[in-house]
Amino acid sequence: MPRNFAPIGLTALLVLAVASLAVAYPVTVTDDRGQELALETAPLRIVAVGALYAEIVVDLGIGDRLIAIADSDDNPASLDGLASVGPTYAPNVELIMGFDPDIVLGATDWGGERPALEAAGIPVLTTPMLTSISSLFNSIRTIGTALGVEVQSTLLAGRIATDIIEAEAAILDTPAISATFLYASSPDDPPYTAGAGAIEHELILRAGGDNVFADVEGFPQISFEEIIARNPDVIFTAPSQIENILANPLLQAVSAVDAGRVFGIKASVVASTRVAEALRAMIEALHDTDP
Repeated sequence: MPRNFAPIGLTALLVLAVASLAVAYPVTVTDDRGQELALETAPLRIVAVGALYAEIVVDLGIGDRLIAIADSDDNPASLDGLASVGPTYAPNVELIMGFDPDIVLGATDWGGERPALEAAGIPVLTTPMLTSISSLFNSIRTIGTALGVEVQSTLLAGRIATDIIEAEAAILDTPAISATFLYASSPDDPPYTAGAGAIEHELILRAGGDNVFADVEGFPQISFEEIIARNPDVIFTAPSQIENILANPLLQAVSAVDAGRVFGIKASVVASTRVAEALRAMIEALHDTDP
C-alpha cells in the first residue's frame, strides 16, 4: 500500500510523550492566520461556531463549558437544546456578544464576525483548515491548550491515533484499489476532487487505496473526460451526492459507476474527531471487508 505521509504510530508516540504536561496560564496559542492569541485565564464560557469545535470541546470532556453553538446538523447530539447563535455560515455577532463568552471558537473573517468580536474585546480562536490527520491533532492540541486541558487533548489525539492504527492493521498487505473522492453538488457540472494536501487523499491511502488524482493539489474542479480516463474502481462522495454521480450519463463507463461502487462519506466525519470512523467505512468499501 503506498504511503507518503508520516506513520501514525510515530505521531501517536510523540503525542503521548507529552501527556503529563499541564497548562499554566497565561498561555499563548497560534490561530489559522498565524497570529498569536494570549489568554490570561482558562475560558469557562465558550461559544463554538462550527460543529468541529463543538465536537472537540465535548470530546475533551468539557462540554459543560459550552454556553451556545451555531446551528449545524453535525453538532454532537449531547448539545441538543443548547442556545443558538445562528447558522454556522452566518452567526449573529450580537447574539454571541450577549452571551458574554470568555472565548469564541471558529468565528472567521469571511462574514466579518471575527473582526467584530475582537474589536469588542472577545478572544477568538480559529484553527487552520484540516488537511491531514496530523493537522487534526494540531487543532485538538491548540484548542486543548487554550482551554486549559492539554493533557485531555493529548489523550484524545492518542485515542484517535490508536483507532486509526487498528483499522489500518486489517489491510496492511492488501493490493491497492484505485479510487477518488469527488464532490459533485450538481448532476451536470464537473465535480471537484480531493488531491494531494487534502485529508480525503490521506484517508484513501491509509484505507489501502490509490488516489487516481494524487498528482493534483487541493480540491480542483476536473472534467468528466478526466474521470473517465483515470477510471477509478471506487468513488467516494458526500452521501447526498451519490446519485449525481451514479445517474450521470457521461460517467456510465467508469468502473466505479458501472459496478455501483460509489460510496457516501460525510465530509463532517472525515474532518473531525470521528476520522477513524470514516477510515473504517472507506476500508470496508474498498476491500469489501469489515475492519
